[in-house]
Amino acid sequence: MKFSPDLDPQLEALISLLDEPDHGSFIKVRDQIFAYGATAVPLLEDAWENTFDNSIQQRIEDIIHNIQYDQLFLDLTQWVHYGNDNLLEAYLIFTRYQFQSIDQEAIRQQISQIRRDIWLELNDNLTALEKVKVLNHIIYDLHRMQLPLRQVSEPRYLFLNSLLESRTGYSFALGVLYTMLAQSLDLPVHGVILPGERYVMAWLDAKGAENDENARVMFYINPENRGGVFTRNEIAALLKKMKIPAEEKIFRPVSAKVTLDKFFELLSYLYSSNGDSSRVREIDHLRSALL
Repeated sequence: MKFSPDLDPQLEALISLLDEPDHGSFIKVRDQIFAYGATAVPLLEDAWENTFDNSIQQRIEDIIHNIQYDQLFLDLTQWVHYGNDNLLEAYLIFTRYQFQSIDQEAIRQQISQIRRDIWLELNDNLTALEKVKVLNHIIYDLHRMQLPLRQVSEPRYLFLNSLLESRTGYSFALGVLYTMLAQSLDLPVHGVILPGERYVMAWLDAKGAENDENARVMFYINPENRGGVFTRNEIAALLKKMKIPAEEKIFRPVSAKVTLDKFFELLSYLYSSNGDSSRVREIDHLRSALL
């Protein structure tokens, strides 16, 4: 394995020992590399590219994953304490669980472009329903966001980068993207999670009223139906059909924290369905930071 001459020689030496055949000695080397944290990742990635030994590559992959997982947990904890009203940051943290090295700035730019396309079509003279029509046209027609063509259980349809690249995602992901775009334009749109893990959006009668219990929901928006509008009565009918009491909290917007937790819950379910118990345990640990 060859390394750049300007990098930490001690870390280089440790990484060169990753082919250590004795398991006990390898554990000591691994733990010392862990101590470097995220700064070790570029050198580990370089080492991975410069070896053709599958066992060493697997060791490197495991170390990188654990370093990035620990960093993700720290970032999630920090978000909970200092920034948990920011839905985009929450979605990026969630996406980083699967795609640790995503280009976050590129994602922000993609979202900014969609936002700009919407902004160009909006004006203060439009009614709330007319503004929804603009949102729907830009998101579903111009940018061609859609549900998977067939019913599948694939985690990739939850992640933000996959949604933007393939323009395909589960209704939960589409709904959160819709909410982020609307909120970035100061539109009073907020997420609501109905029974059955259905994410819809509520259009409130005033901006910033999501925490006001007296704020009126003018109508709801269904991301599964290309932004179709529906009313409280239709939710009440659904609850009656499901034999679920129509508690007021069901009709009200949820926080970004609740949305993020539901993302992880859905992801855990998908991995569990695929028999990936190690992923489920990791996600359970991440969710503990949201308690």
